[in-house]
Amino acid sequence: MVYSLLNDFNKFIKIMRNHDGSNKIDTSTESFLSPTTLIPLLCEINNKKIQYITAHPNTSNYIKDILNKKATNTRTPFIILPYDENERKNKELSHNTALKLNKDYGSFFVLKYIIAELTNNIYDHSSFEEGYSNQGYTYCQEYPNKDLLDICVMDDGLSIPGRFKKSGIEFNDECHAIEKAISNISTKSEDPLERGNGLWSTIKLVVEGNGGSALIVSDRGYLHIKNKENYKYDLLNNNDIFKGTLISLRLKKNQVQNIHELIEIFPGNPYKYKIGRG
Repeated sequence: MVYSLLNDFNKFIKIMRNHDGSNKIDTSTESFLSPTTLIPLLCEINNKKIQYITAHPNTSNYIKDILNKKATNTRTPFIILPYDENERKNKELSHNTALKLNKDYGSFFVLKYIIAELTNNIYDHSSFEEGYSNQGYTYCQEYPNKDLLDICVMDDGLSIPGRFKKSGIEFNDECHAIEKAISNISTKSEDPLERGNGLWSTIKLVVEGNGGSALIVSDRGYLHIKNKENYKYDLLNNNDIFKGTLISLRLKKNQVQNIHELIEIFPGNPYKYKIGRG
């Protein structure tokens, strides 16, 4: 069964709420784990130096394969991003990752663009060198029986609200910060010509171009986009369980048309946040 991206993230929250602080983590109640559950979970396992994972029989071998960075024809290896951006570029991680994915989900260019933009955001805004982030992760999983592909990228760093605060960009709450991040507002430069298209172009490619869905979780806020007309902002009661920013995208087996128009034209952000109302 394939659940919504938000349901998958809530599985992670549930698992961590039940964690007793020991060096063992229990996932045995979950018979299905997606990248949106696994990536933040593996981040916590790494940061908390958890040594043992109790798993459901359906997921035991799957988790072992992920930890061993084993790839198959339906999933990429679980990648821990290098601290140095030049090392990532030298290894052509976005290009090589896209090569492992089924190009029917958008196109090879779309897949490469998405992975490159999301990983670029980590290096541009999470600041490994300044000690704001310990690690970045990426992992992709295809569900061929459902004609769906999940792409998940995460870092455990400063978060979108944290970066805006550090850069002097005002916002009302974490959800408002996410809205600004997909409204072509960048912490990199005040010159629009020097800004990365980043999140808004990626969201347009996935939701409007491909008909897919998206989840952005940053600090306590999230935006879940099921489609252009159906989206929700909300604040998490995560009790400091989650740190950083997670972006999960679910693509359908649809080719994206008018790619460059989707990337280059910004008519405005249609995913508005009504402050205090979600």
